[in-house]
Amino acid sequence: MTYDMHSTSLVQDVGAAILEPPFIKYRANPSLHARNMHAVLQCVNQFTATVGVRPTVSMADFDDFFQCMGRNQAFGIPGTTPGNGTIWLFLLARQLNPKVIVESGVYRGSSLFTLRHAAPQAKMFAFDLNFSLLLSKLEGIDYRQHDWGTDNVRAESPSDLCFFDDHINNCLRIRQSYERGFKHVIVDDAPDLGEIHQFRYPAVPTMAMIEDDKWSDGDTAEWNWNGRRLRYTFRLGDTFGVKQLIQGLYRFPSLKRWTGLEDAFHYYVRLRA
Repeated sequence: MTYDMHSTSLVQDVGAAILEPPFIKYRANPSLHARNMHAVLQCVNQFTATVGVRPTVSMADFDDFFQCMGRNQAFGIPGTTPGNGTIWLFLLARQLNPKVIVESGVYRGSSLFTLRHAAPQAKMFAFDLNFSLLLSKLEGIDYRQHDWGTDNVRAESPSDLCFFDDHINNCLRIRQSYERGFKHVIVDDAPDLGEIHQFRYPAVPTMAMIEDDKWSDGDTAEWNWNGRRLRYTFRLGDTFGVKQLIQGLYRFPSLKRWTGLEDAFHYYVRLRA
């Protein structure tokens, strides 16, 4: 068999680039798209079955998600929840069907918009020390400009959900959620050792650090971030004993190979009764 230069350049240039919404990374013919989405759906339902969340996710749920993102002004803005993290937030909130949702650390409001549309029936509380960067305020959300840890919002049902994207100690937030009756928590800013260099303020100690007792008391890590040398020392006392409160600890699987969107540093935590 012989090869020529054409064989190494089979991609066709079909014209000028077209600006697309940030959640569209590629286009495919309908049958290929359907097969690809089936793979995403299979991955998601394997995860929800593992963590015990019902009912199963349907293709209609994905359709609703993408329609929602088409109206989300903050989606894709640097510093907001990455695309695949947004997918997981939407789908998990929809399947849990909570009465109460708490979000701490709203920034531009992308994840808040996502949670509002995933569970429109829920009471929603948004916490931040500064709402000046929020693109828009949504109806039906109680905005509270102070630290969530100083508030008295409590769970009202076993399916209620907290989401923390505030760069505060993951373990502290888990302890606070448990004491307020919440059984379902999602934490962001939870990098593992090989990912910590992407953060100036990771939410240490993170869920990745206590998962499988990976870090021991006194362990240290140093990394460079934008020209600064940072150092962190793990202290068992800073975990607030949350290992005893956790029924299940799960990092959301990557969907990037199918969606083209970036993954988040999210963990889903199910707490004991």
